[in-house]
Amino acid sequence: MYGIYIHIPFCSSFCVYCDFYSVTECNKTELYIEALEKEIQRRKYDLEGAPRTIYIGGGTPSLLSMEQLERIKSILERHFDLTEVEEFSIEVNPDDITPEYASGLRRFGANRVSMGVQSFNDENLRWMRRRHTSEQACRAYGYLRDAGFDNISMDLIFGYKASPVSDEEALNIWEKDIKAMTALRPEHISAYQMSIEPGSILALSGKYTEPSEEFCQRCYYTLLDMLGGAGYLQYEISNFSLPGFHSRHNSSYWERIPYLGLGAAAHSFDGLVRSWNPSDLKGYIANAEAGWGEEYMEILSPDEALEEKVMLGLRKRVGVSLSEDEYRRLLPQINRLSAGGQLIHDTERRHIALPRESLFISDSIIADLLM
Repeated sequence: MYGIYIHIPFCSSFCVYCDFYSVTECNKTELYIEALEKEIQRRKYDLEGAPRTIYIGGGTPSLLSMEQLERIKSILERHFDLTEVEEFSIEVNPDDITPEYASGLRRFGANRVSMGVQSFNDENLRWMRRRHTSEQACRAYGYLRDAGFDNISMDLIFGYKASPVSDEEALNIWEKDIKAMTALRPEHISAYQMSIEPGSILALSGKYTEPSEEFCQRCYYTLLDMLGGAGYLQYEISNFSLPGFHSRHNSSYWERIPYLGLGAAAHSFDGLVRSWNPSDLKGYIANAEAGWGEEYMEILSPDEALEEKVMLGLRKRVGVSLSEDEYRRLLPQINRLSAGGQLIHDTERRHIALPRESLFISDSIIADLLM
């Protein structure tokens, strides 16, 4: 069993924080779908078995018409056995969702929708260059509910200041965002800290200064407290769900389950080899049938595989279990970090996990563990 990810790189405009591969050449969607079919024909036997999850992400998949999405679905059905698919997710932008489009997504076969809201504060949304308002986000959520979706995920962003306000004022805005989100009661919530990524509008402008680490940490633990109080379970550093509604597709990444990535800039993993497609729309369309050379793949060494296992496994709240050899190699660092309270250590199961207090600084702890 494996997952399929399909990248739709088209956006009508760019958000200030985004560094995902996307383009505004929306007049090339037809050529792109033709290229997707060629790649699927070439790679349909890359992984054994049948897909368990499908995730259409972007970019902005909801810029595609229902007819175009139906074409992609029919291509998948011709080349894969979809009878075992448990979770079929698609990302949408709130301003693309109408009652007709929401109903079309349900007929199309998606059983999970991930909607990028990011904030319920209109001033912050304008600063981010989001295309929707808070009212549109709430209205779109209602349309999806009316269409029959009972598994909706929504995104928030924290750790930024759209205007020169005090930490307390910014924290108050953040608390209102969380309250607005929990009032809607989506089954799943993802919350990511904004950072200045190379190539993003924020980075290229050179004018934005990130808030202090102390402020971002306060935002993060406020999130944990408020979502926990509202009945959401944290199952990964940035992801929360009502019981039974964790993302099965994204969980496969953290558990290193194989997945097939299709489309420009998409990544794949077969358990040993990682590969990726070019982040180049023109190059992808031109070469989707022939494929790309070995420079677009890497075979993970045992050390790299262990690093990846620990890095991804510790993102999960349940942590990760190690083999006897892996455990022996990391034991000095494990003992040191657990003695300092930065790591939870179960000697009988050779299992490690991060305590709540370490979640915000997880990157530095993982780096320390693997040094």
